[in-house]
Amino acid sequence: MPRPPSSRHALVLLLLLAVAFGLLVFRGRTPPPPTPDRPAASPPRPRGTVTFSQDIAPLIHRHCAECHRPDAPGPFSLLIYSEVHKRARQIAEVTRRRAMPPWLPEPGHIQFADQRALGPEEIGLLEQWVAEGAIEGNPAATPKPPIWGGGWRLGDPDLVLRLPAPYRLAPDGPDLYRNFVVPTGLTNAQFVRAVAFQPGGRGVHHVRILLDDSGQCRQLDGADSAPGFGGWMPPARFPPGHFVTWTPGKSPTIAGDGLAWRLDPGTDVVLQLHLQRSGKEELIQPLLGLYFTNTPPTRAALALGLASRLIDIPAGTSAYAVRREFQLPVAVEILRVMPHAHYLAKRMEAFALLPDGTRRELLRINDWDFNWQDEYRLATPITLPAGTFVRMEFLYDNSAANPRNPNHPPKTVRYGPQSTDEMAEFWLQVVPADGTALNRLAAAQRAQDTRETVAYFEQKLATHPLDVNARVELGKALGALGRTVDAKQQFALALQTQPDSPEARYFLGLALLNERDFSGAKTHFEAALKARPTYARAEHGLALTALEAGQFGAAEQHLRNAERLNPHDPLPKLTRERLARERARAGKPPVP
Repeated sequence: MPRPPSSRHALVLLLLLAVAFGLLVFRGRTPPPPTPDRPAASPPRPRGTVTFSQDIAPLIHRHCAECHRPDAPGPFSLLIYSEVHKRARQIAEVTRRRAMPPWLPEPGHIQFADQRALGPEEIGLLEQWVAEGAIEGNPAATPKPPIWGGGWRLGDPDLVLRLPAPYRLAPDGPDLYRNFVVPTGLTNAQFVRAVAFQPGGRGVHHVRILLDDSGQCRQLDGADSAPGFGGWMPPARFPPGHFVTWTPGKSPTIAGDGLAWRLDPGTDVVLQLHLQRSGKEELIQPLLGLYFTNTPPTRAALALGLASRLIDIPAGTSAYAVRREFQLPVAVEILRVMPHAHYLAKRMEAFALLPDGTRRELLRINDWDFNWQDEYRLATPITLPAGTFVRMEFLYDNSAANPRNPNHPPKTVRYGPQSTDEMAEFWLQVVPADGTALNRLAAAQRAQDTRETVAYFEQKLATHPLDVNARVELGKALGALGRTVDAKQQFALALQTQPDSPEARYFLGLALLNERDFSGAKTHFEAALKARPTYARAEHGLALTALEAGQFGAAEQHLRNAERLNPHDPLPKLTRERLARERARAGKPPVP
């Protein structure tokens, strides 16, 4: 048997073990060398002075309780001592790794409002508290948990919109984009100053809150037997100049000073939900809270986007780059930024190059996580002069080494709406100096977006030449660029593949109407109606054709048909006003 150590040797051994144990306990507490991105943490407090009641409860309530409370997206609650104590080591670990609270932008580059990220001092405080036994302190001194009135962080909304019936999300299958149409019931226009959202189910990954004043989404909803309708590009839009979204943990969207947006009676709210299945059936029934103001907007914003649809990432590639840029034709003030990509993205950088060569950082994310995408409001708006280039550079990892890669083994991934596809978008909310500048900026953006759309559908048709929808979309984009001859050719090619395509007929009719070929336009509008008798826009096309030909009676009848098929479409109303002017000019009495 080995000889037991002497008492002196035993003391030395115990001291060494104690030191080693102390180093292990406080290893996570030792901060990395300070850098401009990560400033040095404060020294530890005196041992035993960090308590839940005095120090940790306010921190948890401020940074974690928004998600970690009953009926919130977090998987467990963290409101009281017993809940936090149970997961104390886990909390210290995920905050040390900056996995929680979820906040993707790198610190030190640009200051955002409502930052969820913990500072070095807060992370150190949590680690010291856990290392010293997660002491509760005086329970009577513990602050009361936050109270969410009905779950609303901003208090009771002025208007709460709710799906009339829940949507039943099946347990298995691919991700799903589902659009839910919610009439507002408003009788007077309102100015919206803030929007809050409650998901009504854990299967909601993220939401876009859109508007539709045409009634088209309502028609699509009515044609679907289940609540809502499918598709990731519904005929709806964000409120002009805003991107209104929700992701787990996100603060309510506040319009900002002078930027409330108008919500008119008859305009439907469309909730586009990206749904992910959990392996068990879920009932999804979200709530939308709207907050109004009596103050109309005094400024106009624009949602300016850089986006690539030409994404083709080979399997095994670990550093696939997507780059886009946009030159500002006017000076702007940037208020918010919003990046978007899926699982393969790993690094994002956006910046501005000013005419004098100065570089301004706009966003940097070194470890993108699709599950925690968000929009970011600048703490201080950034002003950029005309001539500035705004650039985005995204890197994607489609290798087996990427733990977030949804494909095992990796496979080629292209642009598309599913989470297993990819996207590359960088959005900015900007405010130009005046309406003229805004119109110039919007026109430049539309032209760039349309050129990207043309390139995308040309690429798609190179491998799928019989894709009728791609032909129609390419034709529409070419028409928007003024390339009418090329647009007509695409519609004609679509009709060679599918002669009864109502969209190809309708848009070819519009092109011919623009060329004043009234007979040809009428033929295609009638064919579109024959293929789809409920196609209200085709009836409206026939009304325009009759009006151009001076056939006032026929124009009136087609307008009535269009209004019957879709009472919410604003185009027939505009055409009716024009018809009244034409009748008056021709000396005809008003229509009774």
